[in-house]
Amino acid sequence: MSRPPYHPAAGALQAVLALANETEREVAGKLGLNLTDYRALSALSQSGPMTVGNLGVKLGATAATTTAVVSRLETRGYAERLRGEGDRRHVHVSATAAASRDIMRLMRPLMDATNQHIESLPAAQQDAVADFLRAAQDLMKDHLHTLSAKDTA
Repeated sequence: MSRPPYHPAAGALQAVLALANETEREVAGKLGLNLTDYRALSALSQSGPMTVGNLGVKLGATAATTTAVVSRLETRGYAERLRGEGDRRHVHVSATAAASRDIMRLMRPLMDATNQHIESLPAAQQDAVADFLRAAQDLMKDHLHTLSAKDTA
């Protein structure tokens, strides 16, 4: 069977995703974290405080594994547990300012270069890039949902 011809943009997107995975591993290593711990930290950084249970769902990990991840992040000063004021049994986990600082120190050069490149494009191209990336994000969410649904079927 021959592979259908894909548009060069589709191939470039796949290459970007592969590089994102490599970058994620390198950033995790620079922070002294394993990949699971870094993914947990990323989830906390992007989503804000959440319960250990919700973090576990995002990671696809058990409660025990997620609790161990949070404990390791706390030890490194990258996460903190926040108890509810009304009900102290409700615990949320949050990324610390140190985590945000250290992640940004590693990611800022790429973010700045990307931003500079996009801003150098004519406005119509900037809009096209943004539209494409939003569409790609939606397509990936849909595909992820489809894959997750197949796991439970």
